[in-house]
Amino acid sequence: MRFSVVGLVSSLKRRYWISQGLQSKLIDLPNGTTMHCWIKYSSSSSPSALLIHGFGADGLSSWDKQIGALGNHFNLYIPDLVFFGESTTTSSERSEIFQAECLKSLLESLQVKSVTVVGHSYGGFVGFWLAHRYPELVRRLVIVSSGICMTPSSNDDLLKELGAADIKDVLLPNNVYDFKRGVNLTIYNMPWLPIFIYKDFMMSKGGKRDERAQLLDSVVIGSNHAHPLPALNQEVLIIWGKNDKIFKLQEAHALQRHIGEKAKLVVIEECGHVPSIEKPAQLNEEMLKFL
Repeated sequence: MRFSVVGLVSSLKRRYWISQGLQSKLIDLPNGTTMHCWIKYSSSSSPSALLIHGFGADGLSSWDKQIGALGNHFNLYIPDLVFFGESTTTSSERSEIFQAECLKSLLESLQVKSVTVVGHSYGGFVGFWLAHRYPELVRRLVIVSSGICMTPSSNDDLLKELGAADIKDVLLPNNVYDFKRGVNLTIYNMPWLPIFIYKDFMMSKGGKRDERAQLLDSVVIGSNHAHPLPALNQEVLIIWGKNDKIFKLQEAHALQRHIGEKAKLVVIEECGHVPSIEKPAQLNEEMLKFL
């Protein structure tokens, strides 16, 4: 059996959070999907919050540094999106709208009637559609580093800047050196790590490659066949790293303009694409002020 530093750290984190009251649940949905969700109950009177991870990881590893801060105020629901972590499906659907429908079914099965949604990057796409389709369910929305207003041309510009022919080359690298390059594009001032750590992380978290490629090919937002982006009725907090190289700051301003007066933008200095990991204290503070 291969020893994995990343696997060991993940296992220790799971044990720690379970000891702190986090529950792991696998839930079968009517559409042939099985979703894994971490749940932390605060109290029966506490509001609910749904934390949706981005494309690079699963729920727990993405929001590990938010559980303590938010868990004192909310009943937390932290799912693994389909084809991440322990979630899977027999459905042929692959779009982020399908992911949103799965989360709607998940919340229904858990008898959650009202929720604040926090979505990072790809998870922001999912959260946007969930808020648009089910305004009676989603009270407020926090969008973190998510280029929801991107267009086919801005997507092409991003790929040119990243030196990639396809976004899959960045998000689903074939080798450890491309994986390391992707991490360094994502994290601002990424500290040095030995190459075996990158390799270990890639092997530990890099499963379901074909299915994840299908997810990327099926993204509606920013595609050539996308309809005009709908409006939202909820109050929206937009949080962005000033040094984000994946979705530049101009995407944040475009999103704020699209949503209008109900949107507030917070820019975090010296931060890249993943504020939840790079600047967790500031992210938590801004979310709690808003929520």
